[in-house]
Amino acid sequence: MAFTFRRTPEERTEKAAEERKKKGLSNPVRVHGRVFYRLDGAGYHDGAYRQVWVADTATGEAEALTDGPWPCGAPAWSPDGATLLFVANRRDDADLTGTLDDLWAVPATGGEAVRIEAPPGPKSAPAYSPDGGRIAYVGHTDVDDTWGGRNERVLILPAGGAAEALDLTGAADLAVGYATLSDMHETGGGRPLAWSPDGRDLLFPVSERGETYLARMGVAGGKPARVSPGGRALGSFSVSADGSRIGLQLGSAVEPHEAWVSDGSGCRKLSHTNGDLMADVAFAIPEEVTAPTSDGGFVHGWALRQVGAEAGAAPCVLYVHGGPAGQYGGASTPFHELQWLAAQGYVVVFGNPRGSKGYGEAHTMAIQGEWGGKDWVDIQGLADYAAALPEVDPARMAIMGGSYGGYMTAWAVGHTTRFACAIADRLVANLHSMSGTCDFPWEPDKEFPGTAWNPAALWRLSPLATADRIETPLLIIHSDGDLRCPIEQAEQLFAALRWRRKTVQMVRYPAETSHGMSRNGPPDLRLDRLRRNLAWLDRFLKPRA
Repeated sequence: MAFTFRRTPEERTEKAAEERKKKGLSNPVRVHGRVFYRLDGAGYHDGAYRQVWVADTATGEAEALTDGPWPCGAPAWSPDGATLLFVANRRDDADLTGTLDDLWAVPATGGEAVRIEAPPGPKSAPAYSPDGGRIAYVGHTDVDDTWGGRNERVLILPAGGAAEALDLTGAADLAVGYATLSDMHETGGGRPLAWSPDGRDLLFPVSERGETYLARMGVAGGKPARVSPGGRALGSFSVSADGSRIGLQLGSAVEPHEAWVSDGSGCRKLSHTNGDLMADVAFAIPEEVTAPTSDGGFVHGWALRQVGAEAGAAPCVLYVHGGPAGQYGGASTPFHELQWLAAQGYVVVFGNPRGSKGYGEAHTMAIQGEWGGKDWVDIQGLADYAAALPEVDPARMAIMGGSYGGYMTAWAVGHTTRFACAIADRLVANLHSMSGTCDFPWEPDKEFPGTAWNPAALWRLSPLATADRIETPLLIIHSDGDLRCPIEQAEQLFAALRWRRKTVQMVRYPAETSHGMSRNGPPDLRLDRLRRNLAWLDRFLKPRA
C-alpha cells in the first residue's frame, strides 16, 4: 500500500512535551527560512513534510521512499507495481515557485527518484495508463495562476515524459475537479482521475453550472460524456478492475451523500446511512433562478424556501460563497446550513457571481486582481432579484458568507445600507496585511497589483478602507486557529467599528478550530455557530413587539 505521511518532529511529540513539563521547560522555538511554513488545518511544518511511504499489508512494516524539505503527494502505482509516481516541487526555492510542480518516479522497493519531463504548471492525480505507456494528470500550464482562476484540465504525456502534453479537456472550457461547495464535505477531496481498463477512455469529475458529475472522454479526443445521473453531485468515484462497474458517492439537496454503483443495468443506491434522518426531516429543493445585472448580464443562482411556507412577506438571507474559485450547487448539492435557515422561515438566495467556477474560464478570471468589481455587480443583481420576490420583505434582508464570501459581505456593507444586518465569517478585511500573514503569502504583483512595500492597490480593494461607511449591524465570526484568513483580519474590522460605536459583535472560536470550521470543526462549536447566526438574524429581521 502506498500513502503519504508526515512524521512529527521529535521535539513536537507528546512524549517530548511531557518531558518538558516535568522539567519546567518552555516549548521549543520555531525557526522559519521559507514563506510557506504552515498550512491551515495542518499547522506548522517545523521542517517536516509529507513523504511517500509504502507498507506491506501482510506485516504492517512501512518505509519512506522520499525525504527532504519538500512535501510529496498523490502517489500512484505503475501497472506492474514496480514504480510509484508522485508530485513534488523539489527546488531549493520551492516556496517561491509554488506552481512549478514536477512528476517523479521512484522504485517501490526504494531508490533514487527520477524527474519526468512535463510542461510547467500545477499538477495533481497522476495515473499510469493500463499498459504503462502514458501518464494522465490533472493540472494546467499557466504558472502565473496562483488563485485557481484557470480551469483544471486533463493532460496526457508519454510515460517517459515530454516538453508538451496533450490537453484533453481545454477546448471544452470545462472545470475538471470537485468545485461544488457544501458544508458536508471539502472541495477537491475525491478521486480526480481514472483510466478505463482498456486504456481508451479517462474518467474524471467536471464541475459545471452548480453541478459536479462524472464524465468519460476518449483519449483520442471528442466530447466528454456524462456518466453519473443528473440532479446529484459527485463526491468521489472508483472503477472496478474489469471496468464493468463504477462506484459513486452521490448526494443532492434533499439527501446527504450515499454510496451508489453504476453498471450495465443502471445506477442504484447501495447505502442508506441517513435513512432515519430522511424519514424525520423535510428538505427543500432550491428553485433555479437567473437574475439580470446592471451591466446587461445575468447571474445564475437559486432560491430556497421553507417546506410548506405560506405566502406573505418573509425575511431573506443572501448567501455568498467562498473561494472565490468555487461554485454553489442547487438541487444537486446537500447544504445543511442553507436548509436549516430555510426551515427557520428565511428565504435563502444564493448564486455564482463572476469569479465562480463552472461557467467557463473567462467567468472565473473576470475578477482577477479586482475583487469588489464585477462580482459586486452580480451580487447586487441577486439582491435585486431577491427583493422583488413576492414573498420577500425587502426591508428585512441580510447578507452573509464565509472566507471570500466574508470579504464580499464586508465589502457590501461598506458600499450599501440596503441590508438590515450582515454576518461575515472567516473574512478578509485588509488585503495588505492578509498578503503577508496567511498560510500562503501572496507573491508581489501577481494575482493582485501591489506589494507589502507598495500597498496602495491592495488597500483600495480592502473592506477595511471603507469601514467609516459601515452602518449595517455586523456579526463577525472567526477562529483563533484559522491560518488561511488569520484572526487579525477580524480583529481589525471589529476594532474599527467598535471605535465608531457601531453595532458589531465578534465571536472568536478557539485555536483547535481552523478556516473550515463550518464544514469540519468540532460538532458542538458548529452547532454554537449556527445558533449564534440565527440569533443575530432573528434580532434584526424578526423584530418583536
